Amino acid sequence: MHKATCHCCILHRPHLVIPHSASKGKQAGTITLMKTVKLLLLALLGAGLLAASLVEAIVAGVDFGGEFFKVALVKPGTPFEIVTNVHSKRKTETIVAFDGDERLYGADAATVGVRRPQTAYQQIRRLLGTKLENPQVKALLEEEHFPYNLLQNVTRGGTVSLKHGDGHIYQAEELVAMVFTHARQITDTFAEAAVKDWVVTVPAFFSQAQRQALLDAAEISGVRVLSLINENTAAALQLAVHASYDPEDKPRRILFYNMGSTSLQVSIAEFSSQVVPDGFKKNKTISTFQTISNAWDESLGGARFDLRLAEHLATEFSEKIGEDVRKVPRPMAKIRAQAKKTKMVLSANEEIPVVMQSLYNDIDFFTSMTRSKLEELSADLFERTLKPVEVALEKAGLTVADIDEIELVGGGVRMPKIQQQLAEFFDGKDLGVHLNGDEAMALGAAFRAANLSNSFRVRQVGMTDIASYPVGVRLVDLSSTENKDNDNNNDEVDSKQWMKRASLFSESHRLGLRKSVSFAHSSDIACTFRYDKPSMLPAGVSVQIGKFNITGVEEFTARMADKKLGEPKVTLSFELDSNGIAQIAKAEATLEEEVEVEVVVKKEAKKSKKFKKDDSTDSSEAEDTDEKEAEEEPVTETVKEMQTKTHRQKLTVVRAHDTHAPEEGMSVLPMSESIKKESMRMLKEMEKADNKRKANLEAKNSLETFIYKAHDALSAQESEIKKVTVPEQVESLQTKLEETEEWLYEDGDKADAAEYKKKMSDLDSDLSAILSRVSELKELPIAINTAQEYAFSTRELMTEWSKSKPQVTDDERGDVLEKIDELEAWLTESEAEQKAAPKHESPVMTSADVAKKVQSVKKFVIILSKRPKPEPVKTDKNGTKKDGSKAEEETSSKESDSDKDEIDVETEAPIVSETEDAADEAVDKEKPADKKDEL
Repeated sequence: MHKATCHCCILHRPHLVIPHSASKGKQAGTITLMKTVKLLLLALLGAGLLAASLVEAIVAGVDFGGEFFKVALVKPGTPFEIVTNVHSKRKTETIVAFDGDERLYGADAATVGVRRPQTAYQQIRRLLGTKLENPQVKALLEEEHFPYNLLQNVTRGGTVSLKHGDGHIYQAEELVAMVFTHARQITDTFAEAAVKDWVVTVPAFFSQAQRQALLDAAEISGVRVLSLINENTAAALQLAVHASYDPEDKPRRILFYNMGSTSLQVSIAEFSSQVVPDGFKKNKTISTFQTISNAWDESLGGARFDLRLAEHLATEFSEKIGEDVRKVPRPMAKIRAQAKKTKMVLSANEEIPVVMQSLYNDIDFFTSMTRSKLEELSADLFERTLKPVEVALEKAGLTVADIDEIELVGGGVRMPKIQQQLAEFFDGKDLGVHLNGDEAMALGAAFRAANLSNSFRVRQVGMTDIASYPVGVRLVDLSSTENKDNDNNNDEVDSKQWMKRASLFSESHRLGLRKSVSFAHSSDIACTFRYDKPSMLPAGVSVQIGKFNITGVEEFTARMADKKLGEPKVTLSFELDSNGIAQIAKAEATLEEEVEVEVVVKKEAKKSKKFKKDDSTDSSEAEDTDEKEAEEEPVTETVKEMQTKTHRQKLTVVRAHDTHAPEEGMSVLPMSESIKKESMRMLKEMEKADNKRKANLEAKNSLETFIYKAHDALSAQESEIKKVTVPEQVESLQTKLEETEEWLYEDGDKADAAEYKKKMSDLDSDLSAILSRVSELKELPIAINTAQEYAFSTRELMTEWSKSKPQVTDDERGDVLEKIDELEAWLTESEAEQKAAPKHESPVMTSADVAKKVQSVKKFVIILSKRPKPEPVKTDKNGTKKDGSKAEEETSSKESDSDKDEIDVETEAPIVSETEDAADEAVDKEKPADKKDEL
């Protein structure tokens, strides 16, 4: 796996330079010290900023699937890694459940979904950016039998909302945001830091409304999305990271077959290498790929096969009991869960027994299932598995022979029948498993996040993604009464009505590019984005994408009317961004005017002759003088000329409606800013309540655990406890434990964390006092004996030091012996008091007290033991010391001279600061004393 790297500063610790010269050391040392302090401060500041930047550098990619989500983390200095959840699993169920006031996620929510399916919301990604009549939404209720109360949001064009059992209505984005919040929390815990920047995968067939709804859900959850990325594109990017190709070879065409839980997606991408600049006069070869076609079946996923099996089991059980079990949510939830497990086992086995005890009304259900039976039940589904492959090849203009590799992605491809069909379709070509089909998309999204972040330098990979649907635009006068009819799929317009159409982006248009449309117009404009080929859209997706009002044209026209320049030129710049969302990037109106302006121009400089001329000479003499040419000063003049002046007006673009009722042909509306703020407020309150509930539960569990351990301790150490307590003390503690335990399961069941902690603190104080005294029965004698042995050995050590360590003075050894005397006296006195004191009371001395006393003596002895011996005085062969005096003869006059020299050196102001090396050199060159100076 590729490892993300981050270039960090290496902070070197500066060295202090202290010259030998005493006279120059004061000044040089002070200057160097000041510089060192500054460097250290800068280093600390840099380290702080570096630490902050490293925290900000963490990014993540999430494969947000219909059934599970997986998160890949990119952290400086570590390889890409998959985040594990609270159950140490690498994937988490995309479910949120409500258990009373508590929200549950992942496996915990799935468990609730079996017991109380009406409170656990699954497949919530399907609800984003769509309406109730969408076949995918209707299937949740009618085919998959989820007991949800789905509503139509009449103020947002019919978006889906969900009414919970307590009467609270949640918008689809809010439910998805809750799952995003859980993903963020487990990722922050795994990373040990806040992860703010994310890249999120999205199915290629998602409409603009669905993509925007996913972005809105992430935003209100506190997740900052750097970009969306199509699922198969993310898998292709992960493959390209590790691939290498010869630039001379033709591109390799790889088909990605991705069957997930809810859909089937097929993409064809071309992989090659490209030589790009790499610094000054350098090149490097990088892997590149571009998606050339996408196809899909948005309703054919692994869950559809689960449903066929669940329907079969439900029918068989209903016939057994004489009642339609599909109408009862709880047993139907059990059947769905069992069907999923059965299908997974049948991928590796031909037959499996199916056992569900007490499925309904205490009735057990026993049957068996074979792989062949599953294939028979799903025959029509298997017929659909190759259709997207054919469409993708047709869009790309390719045949089976043109495909070099087939890469399988997603959990649904594990079914043997699907692999068999693909192998036959591709004439026996190997089906590639170079990627981890479950995690490739999350890792690819994480790599994309690292590339979009400025904090990483990762391997360069060229990526080109394309649009899934062709997008066009319709422009009409904002004031037009036919505007509404035009939006409702009515292409018949009045010939007098001003209107313009343009096809902006084809289905293979590269994401991230812009297109501009210019025209002459004098009125404000209504701009409607539409899908140009409705036949390509999944069932239930509106043809209209969004409507925007462009204002400012009329005001600009009126303001410029006096100039009589005609109609303004309106230029609209459209963008299909990396998220696959079409938008107006820029809107501007301009008018050009020919104006007369004065400009300063330079005239051609004239030359003149200057003569050198003396006043005393006559004209004849002047003719003989030398001539010198000189240019006159530059001459300028002001002239008038015609220039083109462009008047510009930035136009205002706003969404046409903040609210509107559901209307055929019109797209649902995204969340407005006010709705987002209200949703964020609600989600933060819920998260705050969850955190408080979690803290209360942890405190309650800690108290409960403490009570159990306290009972065990009192029982296990009963004989020792009797030695240090009176019966009343033990009885009092046991009573408190029993009362607290009773309170815990009655009145204290809903207490807050502070109250749980206070009760545990009170109990812990009593129990710890008893157990501490029990411990001291054993530990105190050992500590006293150890202290006495240390005192004895230290006395012997001081005697040895009197000979072996002359650097330790007699006074210092005396100080050590004095401390030893004090230690022994304290031990004798305290031990006597302890023996006289009642054992059920707080001890006079503890083993910790003894250790502390001994440590204070040890610390002093250790300091003395580390003192180095004095270096012996060096003499030359004549017995003269290195300082120029006799080794055995020192006179008072010599000492006087030496003192005088020392005073002169100290008082002399230094002229030049010496470095350490220079000072050493000066000492080495010092001459020995002359003979005449010796006594």
